Amino acid sequence: MIPIESIPWIQFEENYRNLGGLLFEDCVSEPGYTICDHYSHPIEEIPLTFSRNQNLKGQIHSLFDRLDLERKKGNYPCGILNYELGYHFIEGLDLESSPLKEGTPLLHITIYQNKKRSIYKNPDLKFDSLISISNPKPKWSKDEYTTQWEKTLEYLKLGESYELNLCFPVEFQIQGDLFSYYQNLKTKQKTKYSVFYPYDGKNKTIVSLSPELFFEVNGETITTEPMKGTNVRGNTKEEDQKNFLHLQTSEKERAENVMITDLYRNDLGRIAKQGTVVVEELFSIRGLSTVWQMVSQVTAKLDKPFSWNTVLSSLFPSGSVIGAPKRNSYELLRSLEFGNRGVYTGAFFTSEETNHIPQIRACVTIRTLETESNDKSHKAIYGIGSGVTVLSKPNEEYEECLSKLKVLTSPVPPTFQILETMKVSNGKIFLKEHHGNRLESTAKRFGFSFSKKKLEDTFHRIELEVTGKVRIRFLLNEEGNFHWEKTPLPKRSIRPTIQLGFAKEPINSNDVFLFHKTTNRGVYNHLTEVCKELGFDDCILFDKDGRVLETTIRNLFYREKGKWFTPSLETGGLPGVFREWLLKKGWVEVKPTTRDDLLQAEAILVGNSVRGFERVTLVTK
Repeated sequence: MIPIESIPWIQFEENYRNLGGLLFEDCVSEPGYTICDHYSHPIEEIPLTFSRNQNLKGQIHSLFDRLDLERKKGNYPCGILNYELGYHFIEGLDLESSPLKEGTPLLHITIYQNKKRSIYKNPDLKFDSLISISNPKPKWSKDEYTTQWEKTLEYLKLGESYELNLCFPVEFQIQGDLFSYYQNLKTKQKTKYSVFYPYDGKNKTIVSLSPELFFEVNGETITTEPMKGTNVRGNTKEEDQKNFLHLQTSEKERAENVMITDLYRNDLGRIAKQGTVVVEELFSIRGLSTVWQMVSQVTAKLDKPFSWNTVLSSLFPSGSVIGAPKRNSYELLRSLEFGNRGVYTGAFFTSEETNHIPQIRACVTIRTLETESNDKSHKAIYGIGSGVTVLSKPNEEYEECLSKLKVLTSPVPPTFQILETMKVSNGKIFLKEHHGNRLESTAKRFGFSFSKKKLEDTFHRIELEVTGKVRIRFLLNEEGNFHWEKTPLPKRSIRPTIQLGFAKEPINSNDVFLFHKTTNRGVYNHLTEVCKELGFDDCILFDKDGRVLETTIRNLFYREKGKWFTPSLETGGLPGVFREWLLKKGWVEVKPTTRDDLLQAEAILVGNSVRGFERVTLVTK
């Protein structure tokens, strides 16, 4: 086992820029940190392209035998296997009779001499000003996709395949430092298989944020995690849970997943000891920053010691990016997609051997950029796709494909902490359980480390130590550490009246930070400043359709025909714990609310868990 060294980000960046090489990184297992395998000091680069005038079959077989030998010598063979290499490894297909053009890239492997494993705290990145990207241009419009989807469906109805993973490329330009762009992408899509792989004299680079394990070998054990089934993350807790449940119960998504899981079982059965193929997980749902993914896990014991030729002949390419049956689906997709996928949906791997125990990791190269550089200008290709079955709908499939572009164009999120503002009185935290539940929910949504026991212990300490009536600013960072600050609450003889007016412009309902309480309050702070300029104490926020939501720091309540209501927050706004408490008690009801509802209300109050209710004077000028 290679020791892991903890180093500061500045030192890590300096080391990498000096040494170059390959980064294979896990940004998930330790929230707030990146576990990095840095491969350096290349001994040799081995590219291979298609040519009908070569004995490619023999060359490929010899090359992978050599990789096994290099690994046993203590070197680190790593590299990219292009999707088109499937013509060599899929049983019944042959490179010589393939439709590939001369010069089609098949693989690029680098044999490294050194590897260093380190862990570094994720930096507070400010690279946006150094990088710009053009608008991504999908090869297929919605109409063009629908045309190919209809052909795909016809093949499925004829029984030519049970599922086809229809894909197409997206092109765009990147200006600036590519290493910095990679770091930016990692803050937006944290995965266990992030790759930065410059090759071909650094003119080409693979930038990958793959969430999908192709296979992992440790000794005689091989683990695969086919990923099939996607749905977007929701902004609110309710929407996120709804999307989770939709994916979990979707007949179409489950059919796709079980089909690919069965394909993996069969593929592993060809190289496994009898009776050792086991489905460890089926239909597990894992949350990424922007999407929910359905994943299954299949393990086995290898019948013979690991060899590249044996394993790839059984598994490559991953069935999750093709369909079933594998050979027929592969050929059908070639006719439907009009060209090469290249790096996209191939595999990236690293390999090593310690004490005669092989350790191999390979990920499926989805969420992957293939770039070609000219100084600081980079031409980029990014593949997208989705699985099509007879249960599919073209509009939904196309939208699923485009949802995978979000990570490329969305801004880098600021470094933030999760925030709760609480009132402590007479040694008790008001609405403690509600605050804890909301904090835990937000931690799960953003992938923060969270310990319920640490939370309860910290709450207990606050209640023991804090005297009098105070306001607590309670924070959780990404690594799972709690800290808090206290401020005395002034005594009030009478309840204040809040001067309340309408904001000047609608909020952006796509901003996930408007639905969760964090220290990223830039929008709220801006609106508060505008309110003060207008002479208000606080502003009423509304969405693009004019639906009223909340204020910058309070929830709204109003009386209509003797009953109390609070606005629906489905399109934006923070569901306060005080509001939740009132709803559970049945004292208020949720109602979609307009400006006219407030203007005609019999009474209006605002409130939160620290201030309680406050009276309102509505200013309409």
